[in-house]
Amino acid sequence: MRANPKAGLPEPGFRQSGGQFVQTIWRDWLTDGVMAELDLNERQRMAIVYVKTNDKISNIDYQHLTNSIKKTASRDLTDLVRKGIFAKVGTTGRGTYYCLARKGDIKGTKGTSANPSKEE
Repeated sequence: MRANPKAGLPEPGFRQSGGQFVQTIWRDWLTDGVMAELDLNERQRMAIVYVKTNDKISNIDYQHLTNSIKKTASRDLTDLVRKGIFAKVGTTGRGTYYCLARKGDIKGTKGTSANPSKEE
């Protein structure tokens, strides 16, 4: 996922589904209102801002960014994954990093569908 620096969003997604070409335009689902409801600490908020700009963060990046120890970084990052904010890529070790989870519809918003006018 490459970020779109002008809008602060990931690049659109493209895929083929059956006989149709589908383009997904991502929105910034982490609005101030959503962030306020997630019970995040200041370190986690800093990490989210960092990932929105840099696409991903590793445990060591988190430690440097937040001036925390490895155990604290691991606990905070695991919490961000559990809350559905970050997705973990890799299992353990140097190649492991965290990126923003892609969210579609959240908490009662109407969201979008692939073909809203299609009759079933």
